[in-house]
Amino acid sequence: MAVTAEDWSVLGDLRCELGECPVWDETSARLHLVDISGQRLWTLDPTTGTASGVTCDRPITALVPRAGGGWLGVSGRDVGALDPDNGAFQPLLSLPGPSDLALNDAVCGRDGNLYVGSIDHSRAARADLYVVEPDLNHQVLAGHVGASNGVDTSPDGRLLYHADSFTDTVTAYGQHGRSVYAVRVAHPDGIAVDADGGVWVASWGSGTLFRYTPDLAPDRALCVPAPLVTSVSFGGPGYRWMFVTTARSDGAELSGAVFTADVGVAGLPPARFAVQQ
Repeated sequence: MAVTAEDWSVLGDLRCELGECPVWDETSARLHLVDISGQRLWTLDPTTGTASGVTCDRPITALVPRAGGGWLGVSGRDVGALDPDNGAFQPLLSLPGPSDLALNDAVCGRDGNLYVGSIDHSRAARADLYVVEPDLNHQVLAGHVGASNGVDTSPDGRLLYHADSFTDTVTAYGQHGRSVYAVRVAHPDGIAVDADGGVWVASWGSGTLFRYTPDLAPDRALCVPAPLVTSVSFGGPGYRWMFVTTARSDGAELSGAVFTADVGVAGLPPARFAVQQ
Protein backbone atom coordinates (compact mmCIF):
# COMPACT_ATOMS: atom_id res chain seq x y z
CA MET A 1 0.00 0.00 0.00
CA ALA A 2 1.52 3.30 -1.15
CA VAL A 3 1.28 6.14 1.36
CA THR A 4 2.38 9.64 0.36
CA ALA A 5 2.87 12.80 2.40
CA GLU A 6 -0.64 13.87 1.35
CA ASP A 7 -2.22 10.78 2.93
CA TRP A 8 -1.33 11.80 6.48
CA SER A 9 -3.86 13.55 8.69
CA VAL A 10 -2.77 16.05 11.34
CA LEU A 11 -4.35 15.44 14.74
CA GLY A 12 -5.67 18.76 16.00
CA ASP A 13 -3.63 21.85 16.84
CA LEU A 14 -1.07 20.21 19.14
CA ARG A 15 2.49 21.21 18.24
CA CYS A 16 5.24 19.78 20.46
CA GLU A 17 8.74 21.12 20.83
CA LEU A 18 9.95 17.53 20.96
CA GLY A 19 7.07 15.06 20.72
CA GLU A 20 7.96 11.50 21.68
CA CYS A 21 6.71 8.12 22.86
CA PRO A 22 3.11 7.90 21.54
CA VAL A 23 1.19 5.15 23.38
CA TRP A 24 -2.39 4.10 22.62
CA ASP A 25 -4.78 3.45 25.50
CA GLU A 26 -7.51 1.12 24.27
CA THR A 27 -9.74 1.66 27.32
CA SER A 28 -10.10 5.41 26.82
CA ALA A 29 -9.48 5.37 23.04
CA ARG A 30 -6.87 8.10 23.52
CA LEU A 31 -3.29 8.60 22.44
CA HIS A 32 -0.78 9.60 25.11
CA LEU A 33 2.60 11.16 24.38
CA VAL A 34 5.24 13.38 25.92
CA ASP A 35 6.77 16.67 24.86
CA ILE A 36 10.24 16.28 26.33
CA SER A 37 11.39 19.87 25.81
CA GLY A 38 8.02 21.28 26.85
CA GLN A 39 7.99 19.00 29.91
CA ARG A 40 4.35 18.05 29.20
CA LEU A 41 2.33 14.86 29.18
CA TRP A 42 -0.39 15.04 26.53
CA THR A 43 -3.61 13.09 26.01
CA LEU A 44 -5.02 13.32 22.49
CA ASP A 45 -8.47 12.33 21.22
CA PRO A 46 -7.88 11.25 17.61
CA THR A 47 -11.54 11.57 16.63
CA THR A 48 -11.78 15.25 17.57
CA GLY A 49 -8.12 16.29 17.69
CA THR A 50 -8.64 17.69 21.18
CA ALA A 51 -5.52 17.63 23.36
CA SER A 52 -5.22 18.05 27.12
CA GLY A 53 -1.93 18.21 28.95
CA VAL A 54 -0.25 18.46 32.33
CA THR A 55 3.15 19.84 33.23
CA CYS A 56 5.44 17.19 34.68
CA ASP A 57 7.72 17.54 37.71
CA ARG A 58 10.66 16.56 35.53
CA PRO A 59 11.34 16.12 31.81
CA ILE A 60 9.92 12.73 30.84
CA THR A 61 11.71 10.95 28.00
CA ALA A 62 9.61 7.77 27.85
CA LEU A 63 6.12 6.64 28.80
CA VAL A 64 5.31 3.00 29.61
CA PRO A 65 1.86 1.66 30.59
CA ARG A 66 1.66 -0.37 33.81
CA ALA A 67 -0.22 -3.59 34.27
CA GLY A 68 -3.39 -2.83 36.21
CA GLY A 69 -3.41 0.80 35.07
CA GLY A 70 -1.25 3.87 35.42
CA TRP A 71 2.03 4.86 33.90
CA LEU A 72 5.76 4.61 34.33
CA GLY A 73 7.98 7.45 33.21
CA VAL A 74 11.69 7.75 32.59
CA SER A 75 13.59 10.85 33.73
CA GLY A 76 17.29 11.41 34.33
CA ARG A 77 18.62 8.06 35.51
CA ASP A 78 15.31 7.13 37.15
CA VAL A 79 12.35 4.95 36.26
CA GLY A 80 9.30 5.91 38.28
CA ALA A 81 5.55 6.18 38.64
CA LEU A 82 4.03 9.06 36.68
CA ASP A 83 0.69 10.55 37.74
CA PRO A 84 -1.25 11.54 34.58
CA ASP A 85 -3.49 13.91 36.55
CA ASN A 86 -0.81 16.23 37.90
CA GLY A 87 2.49 15.16 36.29
CA ALA A 88 4.05 14.09 39.62
CA PHE A 89 7.00 11.70 39.20
CA GLN A 90 7.96 9.25 41.95
CA PRO A 91 11.24 7.36 41.34
CA LEU A 92 11.11 3.59 41.81
CA LEU A 93 14.53 2.65 40.44
CA SER A 94 17.76 4.52 39.71
CA LEU A 95 19.92 2.72 37.17
CA PRO A 96 23.69 2.75 37.70
CA GLY A 97 26.00 4.53 35.30
CA PRO A 98 27.75 7.85 34.70
CA SER A 99 25.69 10.69 36.19
CA ASP A 100 26.01 12.81 33.04
CA LEU A 101 24.32 10.11 30.92
CA ALA A 102 20.55 10.38 31.11
CA LEU A 103 18.18 7.58 30.22
CA ASN A 104 16.10 8.02 27.10
CA ASP A 105 13.58 5.75 25.37
CA ALA A 106 11.96 2.71 26.99
CA VAL A 107 9.41 -0.01 26.30
CA CYS A 108 7.84 -2.95 28.04
CA GLY A 109 8.78 -5.89 25.87
CA ARG A 110 6.37 -8.67 24.98
CA ASP A 111 8.49 -10.89 27.21
CA GLY A 112 7.36 -8.83 30.24
CA ASN A 113 10.67 -7.02 30.81
CA LEU A 114 11.36 -3.31 30.62
CA TYR A 115 14.07 -2.13 28.22
CA VAL A 116 15.62 1.32 28.59
CA GLY A 117 18.83 2.89 27.31
CA SER A 118 20.96 5.97 27.93
CA ILE A 119 22.64 8.60 25.72
CA ASP A 120 26.27 9.72 25.75
CA HIS A 121 26.30 13.19 24.23
CA SER A 122 30.11 13.22 24.41
CA ARG A 123 30.03 10.53 21.70
CA ALA A 124 32.45 8.40 23.69
CA ALA A 125 30.06 5.40 23.54
CA ARG A 126 29.70 5.16 27.33
CA ALA A 127 25.95 4.57 27.23
CA ASP A 128 24.18 1.30 27.95
CA LEU A 129 21.02 -0.60 27.10
CA TYR A 130 19.41 -2.11 30.21
CA VAL A 131 16.86 -4.83 30.85
CA VAL A 132 14.74 -4.44 34.00
CA GLU A 133 12.65 -7.31 35.35
CA PRO A 134 9.27 -6.80 37.09
CA ASP A 135 10.96 -7.14 40.51
CA LEU A 136 13.30 -4.31 39.40
CA ASN A 137 16.35 -6.52 39.18
CA HIS A 138 18.33 -5.19 36.24
CA GLN A 139 21.43 -5.69 34.16
CA VAL A 140 23.19 -4.23 31.14
CA LEU A 141 22.08 -5.96 27.96
CA ALA A 142 24.44 -4.07 25.65
CA GLY A 143 27.28 -1.66 26.40
CA HIS A 144 29.33 0.86 24.39
CA VAL A 145 26.15 2.51 23.11
CA GLY A 146 26.21 6.00 21.61
CA ALA A 147 22.63 7.28 21.76
CA SER A 148 20.06 4.71 22.80
CA ASN A 149 16.76 5.52 21.15
CA GLY A 150 13.81 3.42 19.96
CA VAL A 151 13.24 -0.02 21.47
CA ASP A 152 10.59 -2.64 20.79
CA THR A 153 10.28 -6.40 20.69
CA SER A 154 9.09 -8.90 18.11
CA PRO A 155 5.48 -10.14 18.46
CA ASP A 156 6.69 -13.27 20.30
CA GLY A 157 9.08 -11.27 22.51
CA ARG A 158 12.14 -13.22 21.40
CA LEU A 159 13.90 -10.40 19.57
CA LEU A 160 14.64 -6.91 20.86
CA TYR A 161 15.11 -4.15 18.29
CA HIS A 162 17.20 -1.18 19.35
CA ALA A 163 18.18 2.06 17.60
CA ASP A 164 21.51 3.77 18.24
CA SER A 165 21.19 7.25 16.75
CA PHE A 166 24.91 8.06 16.91
CA THR A 167 26.06 4.92 15.10
CA ASP A 168 23.15 5.04 12.59
CA THR A 169 22.37 1.43 13.40
CA VAL A 170 19.32 -0.64 14.31
CA THR A 171 20.24 -3.94 15.95
CA ALA A 172 18.14 -7.00 16.75
CA TYR A 173 19.21 -8.83 19.91
CA GLY A 174 18.33 -12.43 20.66
CA GLN A 175 18.96 -14.58 23.70
CA HIS A 176 21.50 -13.31 26.25
CA GLY A 177 21.91 -10.01 24.42
CA ARG A 178 23.43 -11.61 21.33
CA SER A 179 23.27 -9.44 18.21
CA VAL A 180 21.59 -11.46 15.44
CA TYR A 181 20.70 -8.80 12.81
CA ALA A 182 21.69 -5.21 12.13
CA VAL A 183 21.00 -2.56 9.52
CA ARG A 184 22.32 0.92 8.82
CA VAL A 185 19.65 3.64 9.12
CA ALA A 186 20.23 7.39 8.94
CA HIS A 187 19.65 8.86 12.42
CA PRO A 188 17.19 6.22 13.70
CA ASP A 189 14.88 7.41 16.46
CA GLY A 190 11.64 5.71 17.61
CA ILE A 191 10.72 2.13 16.67
CA ALA A 192 7.48 0.16 16.47
CA VAL A 193 6.98 -3.49 15.52
CA ASP A 194 3.76 -4.33 13.68
CA ALA A 195 1.62 -7.47 13.92
CA ASP A 196 3.51 -9.09 11.05
CA GLY A 197 6.84 -8.52 12.76
CA GLY A 198 7.81 -5.61 10.52
CA VAL A 199 10.06 -3.04 12.17
CA TRP A 200 9.15 0.61 11.59
CA VAL A 201 11.91 3.15 12.23
CA ALA A 202 11.53 6.94 12.42
CA SER A 203 14.50 8.59 10.70
CA TRP A 204 15.24 11.94 12.34
CA GLY A 205 15.91 14.73 9.86
CA SER A 206 14.69 12.89 6.78
CA GLY A 207 10.91 13.12 7.17
CA THR A 208 10.84 9.38 6.51
CA LEU A 209 9.63 6.18 8.16
CA PHE A 210 11.39 3.01 7.09
CA ARG A 211 9.92 -0.48 7.41
CA TYR A 212 12.18 -3.52 7.67
CA THR A 213 11.38 -7.21 7.69
CA PRO A 214 11.88 -9.08 10.98
CA ASP A 215 15.47 -9.89 9.92
CA LEU A 216 16.02 -6.18 9.15
CA ALA A 217 15.95 -6.36 5.35
CA PRO A 218 14.60 -3.10 3.79
CA ASP A 219 10.92 -3.29 2.87
CA ARG A 220 9.47 0.19 2.21
CA ALA A 221 9.70 3.88 3.06
CA LEU A 222 6.95 6.42 3.82
CA CYS A 223 7.30 10.19 3.64
CA VAL A 224 5.89 12.30 6.49
CA PRO A 225 5.20 16.05 5.98
CA ALA A 226 7.66 17.14 8.71
CA PRO A 227 11.42 16.57 8.74
CA LEU A 228 12.08 15.71 12.39
CA VAL A 229 10.16 12.46 12.84
CA THR A 230 10.77 11.16 16.34
CA SER A 231 8.62 8.11 17.06
CA VAL A 232 5.92 5.82 15.72
CA SER A 233 3.20 3.59 17.17
CA PHE A 234 -0.15 1.99 16.34
CA GLY A 235 -3.63 2.39 17.79
CA GLY A 236 -7.27 2.96 17.00
CA PRO A 237 -9.77 0.26 15.98
CA GLY A 238 -7.90 -2.98 15.36
CA TYR A 239 -4.65 -1.03 15.79
CA ARG A 240 -4.92 -0.01 12.12
CA TRP A 241 -3.94 3.63 12.66
CA MET A 242 -0.30 4.60 12.65
CA PHE A 243 0.68 7.58 14.80
CA VAL A 244 3.87 9.57 14.21
CA THR A 245 5.29 12.23 16.53
CA THR A 246 7.59 15.00 15.36
CA ALA A 247 9.69 17.88 16.68
CA ARG A 248 9.69 21.57 15.84
CA SER A 249 11.80 22.65 12.89
CA ASP A 250 12.28 26.16 11.50
CA GLY A 251 10.45 26.68 8.24
CA ALA A 252 8.37 23.49 8.48
CA GLU A 253 4.74 24.50 8.98
CA LEU A 254 3.52 21.18 10.42
CA SER A 255 6.60 20.40 12.48
CA GLY A 256 5.79 19.30 16.03
CA ALA A 257 2.44 17.86 14.94
CA VAL A 258 1.14 14.33 15.48
CA PHE A 259 0.28 12.60 12.21
CA THR A 260 -1.88 9.56 11.53
CA ALA A 261 -2.63 7.32 8.54
CA ASP A 262 -3.73 3.81 7.65
CA VAL A 263 -0.56 2.30 6.21
CA GLY A 264 -2.11 -1.07 5.35
CA VAL A 265 -0.76 -3.06 8.26
CA ALA A 266 -1.96 -3.45 11.84
CA GLY A 267 0.05 -2.89 14.97
CA LEU A 268 -0.01 -4.57 18.37
CA PRO A 269 -1.36 -3.43 21.74
CA PRO A 270 1.40 -1.98 23.93
CA ALA A 271 2.72 -4.41 26.52
CA ARG A 272 2.16 -3.34 30.14
CA PHE A 273 4.93 -3.61 32.69
CA ALA A 274 3.86 -5.55 35.80
CA VAL A 275 6.25 -3.77 38.14
CA GLN A 276 6.20 -5.35 41.60
CA GLN A 277 5.97 -2.13 43.63
